[in-house]
Amino acid sequence: MTNPCIDNSDAPLILVDAYSTGALLAHSLAGQRRLLHVRSRADMPAAFAASCPKNLFAADYSVAEEGLEPLLRTLAAQHPAAVLTGSEFGVELADLLAARLGLPGNDPATSAARRDKSLMAERVAEAGLPVAAQLRTHSMARALAWFKARGGASVVAKPLDSAGSDNVFICHDALQLQNAIESILGATNLMMLNNESLLLQEYLTGAEYVINSVSHGGQHWITDVWKCSKTFTADGRKIYDREDLLPTEARELPELIEYVQGVLDALGIVHGPAHTELILTANGPRLLETGARLSGLACPPALYAATGNDQVALTCLSYLDPARLADWPKRYRLLQHARGLNLIAHQPGLFAQGHVRRRLEALPSFHNVRFRCAEGARIAPTIDLNSSPGAVFLLHPQSARIDADYHAWRDWEKDWL
Repeated sequence: MTNPCIDNSDAPLILVDAYSTGALLAHSLAGQRRLLHVRSRADMPAAFAASCPKNLFAADYSVAEEGLEPLLRTLAAQHPAAVLTGSEFGVELADLLAARLGLPGNDPATSAARRDKSLMAERVAEAGLPVAAQLRTHSMARALAWFKARGGASVVAKPLDSAGSDNVFICHDALQLQNAIESILGATNLMMLNNESLLLQEYLTGAEYVINSVSHGGQHWITDVWKCSKTFTADGRKIYDREDLLPTEARELPELIEYVQGVLDALGIVHGPAHTELILTANGPRLLETGARLSGLACPPALYAATGNDQVALTCLSYLDPARLADWPKRYRLLQHARGLNLIAHQPGLFAQGHVRRRLEALPSFHNVRFRCAEGARIAPTIDLNSSPGAVFLLHPQSARIDADYHAWRDWEKDWL
């Protein structure tokens, strides 16, 4: 595959908060452009900070330490070509920097709706698309009253602006809801923000899907669509189990894509990657949330092998050589079947990464694993994505082979992880 990031221009690129899969952008662009890194926060959780490939950047800046206006002057003097969002942490700052530097980006006036899940749903509803019933509140009494007024139907309680299934609870009765609210309000979420309010949404019944995209000039390229399967923890939390890459002839795909394109337009995602999660109910798609950044489970080698393209490469192309986007179809193609498998820890202990890797590599459909825990790290039972020890990709021309390997792994995992 020709590297889509090659460009002869000397103008540097700015990456904001290149953590997690944002590091993939840095690796894809390194050597092709001079890279500048901007941190939106003075301190980051250790796991995220460690994921940033600092050695790939010509300079590293902190808006908290330098101040916005001095930082803008420093960046402008280097005549950057683009500002890219590296992770969920950097969505709002990337929008602001791009606008102030006169570079392509998403309107900072609507940035909040791309982070706050309550505002997000409101914007989508204003655009005429159906969304789940919801309540934004900081009041236990109001939350319980809303739950009672809805006849006690199940609800989902979650922070307004976190990520990675952080403190997301499915509540079937008032006591569960009360416990969830007590856990959420006042806590510091994954984005290092205090949960002063929370969001309650009706529990949506139906299959869950993830749709990843890249936008340029208001046009949207769908890079991959996954059907998600979840399982429950002992305390009733829903956690990710697996995601299957949807065949391009799948009956539901046109409806999903049409809805997501409407969501992207409603949220003002004009440039850059996006990661959208939704439920396909009996009455059609309903938004869970959209992140204006790369998918957290992006894996370019696996996606390229499965589709001939990937979200990271297309994001690079959209900023560096957008004219070539016309060469790529607006929808991905399926070259072979793929499944994302999230490792699930069932008991506390020390992570035997080497042993786990050897077991995975013995699976005929194994393609790739990205561990979140080092050898010997202390792990606890999985309760969300960030406490999953790793993410695995299985690829094979035959879906039956993937199914067999998946079940073999889960049988082994129950006793050994």
